[in-house]
Amino acid sequence: MYADIQDDLEIVGIVNHRSGSVASGPQGTDFDPAYIRKAALEQEAAGYDRVLIANAAVMPESFAIGAHLSGVTSKLGFMMAHRPGPVQPTYAARHLATLDRLSEGRAAVHVIAGADDREVQADGAFNTKEERYRIAAEYVEVMRRVWSSEQPFDFDGEFYTYRDAFAMVRPHGGSMPVYWGGTSDLALDLCGKVADVYAQGGDTFEGAGELARKAHAAAARHGRDIKVLMTMVILLGETEDAAWERALKLEQQVTGRIADGERGIVMGKHDKDEDKAAAGAFQRMLAQSKQGDRLDRCLWTGLNKAFKGRGNNSVLVGTPQQVADSLMEYRRLGITRFLLRSPEQDTDAALIGRELVPELKAQMAAAKAALA
Repeated sequence: MYADIQDDLEIVGIVNHRSGSVASGPQGTDFDPAYIRKAALEQEAAGYDRVLIANAAVMPESFAIGAHLSGVTSKLGFMMAHRPGPVQPTYAARHLATLDRLSEGRAAVHVIAGADDREVQADGAFNTKEERYRIAAEYVEVMRRVWSSEQPFDFDGEFYTYRDAFAMVRPHGGSMPVYWGGTSDLALDLCGKVADVYAQGGDTFEGAGELARKAHAAAARHGRDIKVLMTMVILLGETEDAAWERALKLEQQVTGRIADGERGIVMGKHDKDEDKAAAGAFQRMLAQSKQGDRLDRCLWTGLNKAFKGRGNNSVLVGTPQQVADSLMEYRRLGITRFLLRSPEQDTDAALIGRELVPELKAQMAAAKAALA
């Protein structure tokens, strides 16, 4: 209903702050500037449009990494994950606008409300998840006012109050893309109200289509339009059998590490009690794994099962053509942006750009030609 094959395709990668893989865990130092530079340049050369710079309470600061990437790349966009709370939205708006001007319009922000109550408490946030979403929505409203206002303004909100707020710098094009996630009704409604792109986790065709429809409907209720991005883990092989051999080997490695007591390294700092309070997105991933190991055409749930739904680990397994076929089906369901990453990100990011992205673009071109 909302799919338009003429919509531009956006391919997003990810730049981590150090090397490693799902199977081996983090490697090397706790923060590796040389690795960050290398990963960004490789993905730029491989044809990615943008990369995500993730963020959490204990992670390196995403804006600083974004500023670094703007200087070492020439055309790669960067989407900085950012959690409202630690800084004021007026300051964040100026910071982002400055980065966007320095990079000539390549910046975007992914506003993160925080899925896990205990994790956000490390940054002093003791609000409920519902409160965090309302705070995040008001935060975006303030940032947009700062970006658009030609004179100082006052703001009286539920969480923020300002007098004579103003910025002497604005984004390159007057604004910048705001990405937003969350699967609850409140998260979806507020996304439709303030965001430009709804970011959802990997899912079945049915589940992904349902969330895409809800996001579009939420935006329509607020008189707006919205795009939808889906994150999907990719495992490619020269043949279908080779790809599935990679998947099964990976599952054995991850399961072995968890059994050996390294679950904290693989999954992050979580325990069984925290699993009970996991976010709706985590629960969706866990429920997905209970439907079976292989779903739809080539969707594999083995990592979601191993990680108990944490980490957004739905995987498309197959040859470049098979995986592109599935991504095209997601496009028909209204998803026009894809964040593609691999359990072996250090080696596979370039492979995805070299083998999968051209195949996907070729299928898109053929679909457009058929409509001409």
